[in-house]
Amino acid sequence: MLIGCKADQIETSISSKDLRKAIAGNQVSVEFEAELSLMGDTKDAETKAKLKSIGKIIEKYLSIEEFDITKGDFGFKIKIEGELPLVYSSGSKELTSVKSPWVMKVSDNRDGGILSGFSHKLTFSTASQFDAFAGELQKINILLSPDERQPMKFKLKTKGNDVLKIFTGGVEVGGEHLVLYEATVEKRVSLTMKGGVYDSAEQVVYFSLK
Repeated sequence: MLIGCKADQIETSISSKDLRKAIAGNQVSVEFEAELSLMGDTKDAETKAKLKSIGKIIEKYLSIEEFDITKGDFGFKIKIEGELPLVYSSGSKELTSVKSPWVMKVSDNRDGGILSGFSHKLTFSTASQFDAFAGELQKINILLSPDERQPMKFKLKTKGNDVLKIFTGGVEVGGEHLVLYEATVEKRVSLTMKGGVYDSAEQVVYFSLK
């Protein structure tokens, strides 16, 4: 039996150049790394066969460069490296143009108040293929139900003379947990957003790019 299907953390790297290209309507992919733990008997042949099937499903929906399985303390550790689509969406319509279950989505910011100074939002969001992806995993085992929300680490960096200003909340930066965080990115910054409200809500990073 295999239990669990939520990453320990997903880490993605996005540059200001990537954001510009996405806003301009170009197809963009960004690198990601993910690790997840699955409880199961590491000596059971049926379990090992199911892990191979899981790998095939993941490769069907995601652009994968590496898929490694090792033994963990209570089952298996899976490390995945690949690419996620970075897409621009001008409205609230479901993202149907990608095969990936998740995307990094850039959208226009229509929120007011102190957020009105930021032109766009960056979110980790599900796409239209999520239900199909989840359904195929559940055919292997009903307990393999992937979570829509995942623990995230955004690694943002600037390119050239780009000026990237960001605003977010409920974030860990440099080991410090912050209720609110606003900054002009100097070369790079890492934003860890997981647990708590993020078990049921999207991570959102407001930004403006000049």
